[in-house]
Amino acid sequence: MLLKIKIKGEEILPSQIKGKMAYEKNVVLIAKTPARVLFVDFVGQCCLGSYSPPPFLSSKMFYYEIIYIPEEYSKYLPCIALEVEKSLNPLYRNKRLYCDGEITVVIEK
Repeated sequence: MLLKIKIKGEEILPSQIKGKMAYEKNVVLIAKTPARVLFVDFVGQCCLGSYSPPPFLSSKMFYYEIIYIPEEYSKYLPCIALEVEKSLNPLYRNKRLYCDGEITVVIEK
């Protein structure tokens, strides 16, 4: 199966995750600074409001770029996030990301 994902998403501050974005699901989160991508993570069936960033990001100033994934691709969310991570080369790697190899993800910039 072939999936095409656009890597450009909505940029928000971490405080907005608990506010206006609290009920969003099926998203890929990219933690960024103006100079570098720090971390890539995903939120599946649980709400985005319950997401907390990893402890090593707590001392850094960053913002999120959120990529919305359609509902029918929700079971492939870890694989999509892994391909986004490979294309962006973040400072910190996420060990929760995996891919079975049953799909191919094409990242459009």
